[in-house]
Amino acid sequence: MSDLDPFKIFLDLQLALPRNGPGSAVATEIAFSMLPPLPESPEIADLGCGQGASAFELLRLTAKKKMRARVTAVDLFEPFLDKLNARAEKEGVSEAQLVVTRGDMEALSFKDGSFDLIWAEGSIYLLGFERGLETWRRFLKPGGSIAVSECTWLTATPSQAAQDFWEAAYPSMGTISSNAHAAARAGYELLGTHVLPPEDWWAEYYTPMRQRIAEMRAEYGEAAEEVLANEEAEIALFESNPGQYSYVFYVMRRKD
Repeated sequence: MSDLDPFKIFLDLQLALPRNGPGSAVATEIAFSMLPPLPESPEIADLGCGQGASAFELLRLTAKKKMRARVTAVDLFEPFLDKLNARAEKEGVSEAQLVVTRGDMEALSFKDGSFDLIWAEGSIYLLGFERGLETWRRFLKPGGSIAVSECTWLTATPSQAAQDFWEAAYPSMGTISSNAHAAARAGYELLGTHVLPPEDWWAEYYTPMRQRIAEMRAEYGEAAEEVLANEEAEIALFESNPGQYSYVFYVMRRKD
């Protein structure tokens, strides 16, 4: 029996990746382009920010439009935030531009109406799509916007293997249509969607993950095998069931 914490193994794996879930700078920019106009100095929250890939991209995109944005990046896990802070220092990003906060997305302490935009790539599943939208709505200013990426069924007839996996991993996973209805119930107008293409799963997530899994097998041996095998099974499922599911960006505006 190993006394290694499975979560420590998982965290070690995630910290070695460029992203902590499917996505890309291109996908972030496409979703950003669907937003209604933001104020000159927008307040933005990046919830479940991980190591900050989307936070830095949001700073770039707003600067490109001559905005003076402030991004509040929130995550529960300090090792992610440590890497985010190190990158901010290396790139000369000031605290006036980026506020790094350790926090639980289910129990945020922000004042109501704090943000013009809430961003969440691959993290709303921790609350569930509709519950997350309902929970975070009060933190938006009236008419504020929210963009989230969410794992979504793209077919009504997935394989049995895909059904079984996601029924265990995320039983409330919806379709684009069911999520659109959930957004309306939660008090939002859906402005647009963007389905992440396969390369957004591979380039900065599954491909480097496979490499890191091989390295960790050499480092940890059998102690890490259960965690690493589970990650490999997820990769194999995506590879063998093309087009059945993906992350989808949902860009929405709060209705008042």
